Order: sequence, then C-alpha cells, then structure tokens
Amino acid sequence: MLVRDIMQSQVVTVTPQTAARDALRLLRSRGIRHLVVLNADEVVGIVSDRDVKQVAAQPERFNDWVVDDVMSGAVITVDPSTAVEDAARLMLKERISALPVTEAGKLVGIVTETDVMRLFVRALGAGVPSSRLDVVVGASPTALADIVGAIQATGAPISSIVTLPNRERVSEAVIRIATIDPRAAIAAIIARGYRVKTIQRHDQSFEPVV
Repeated sequence: MLVRDIMQSQVVTVTPQTAARDALRLLRSRGIRHLVVLNADEVVGIVSDRDVKQVAAQPERFNDWVVDDVMSGAVITVDPSTAVEDAARLMLKERISALPVTEAGKLVGIVTETDVMRLFVRALGAGVPSSRLDVVVGASPTALADIVGAIQATGAPISSIVTLPNRERVSEAVIRIATIDPRAAIAAIIARGYRVKTIQRHDQSFEPVV
C-alpha cells in the first residue's frame, strides 16, 4: 500500500501572509487539523490547529499575527509512491501528525495520522462482525502456514493476519476471522499444538484462553 492510496487529494492551503485568525476560522469550518502553506505553488510550511490555538490564547497579539508567524517552516514531505509504513515511521520518528505529499515539486495531497489509522483498522478487519485470535506461533518457519491451514479446514474465512514478536521475542499472530463464533477455529489451532492466548468476539472485550 502506497501513500497515494490513502492520501487526501483535496488539500486546504493558505499563504504565509494569511491572517492567523483566518487560518483558525478555516480549520474550524472545514473540520480539519492541518493547513499546508504555499508560496507561489511551493510548499513552504504547515500549520496545525494547535499552532494557531496557542497564538489565539494571546488575544492582544492574535489579530496582528499571520500564518508565517506560527507555521512550521521545516516541513517534511513525501512522494505519492512512498510506502505507507515508511510514511508512518517518518511521522513517528519526527513526532509529526501530517505529511504534505508532493510530486515533481507540486503539492498533490496530504497524509495524516488519521489516514494511517484508518488503514490500520481496515487492514486488521476491525469494524465488521468477526473474531480476533492472538496465537503464539513460535519459531518454526512452517508454523504460520500450519495455523492457517487448521483455520481454513474449519471453513472460517480469514480476514487478516499480522505477525509480530511479543515481549519475550516469541512470534505471535493476530488473526481475525470472519465469524462471531470462533470455537471451531480455536479447537483446531489447539489440536495442532499451538496456544491461543486471547480471543475477542465482535464488540466484546478480550478473553483469556485457558
């Protein structure tokens, strides 16, 4: 998945000389958190609702301030062909919540932490009737295929699989299956010798598996 697949192509922009009060009004009326700052079509900064609200807390100066006074000029951009995980890693590393997207020097979109979270939720299959299983996979290179085969043999469709090491550096799999009754799948996994740590049925809290 690339940035172009999740970015917002309709970007609200301002100039460095836009009044700060107008920028705040624009943020509120559009229900957004970031404005990209353009100067003759060149991205020169980004301003967030937090930036403007901090200035608005000083009413005696607010009316005199413009976007250039409050924006972040050290703006970091990405290309539409950037992998989503690389964009997310960049936002985490730089502690920023939005990245303007440019192509050949022109602004073509913006990707925010909300866009990344939407993709994360969709990739995990959350929000639809399903069940989530946390399974200890172990170190065997064939274990995941074995677990998948066990689930498929029960007829339960697999919506998503994410693997990651836990705190003990043991590989685990977060598996979401498209059923609200995962008992057959759980029994099949356990029968193959794997541990199902927790389950979560749709709209219910996590339950430990004994």
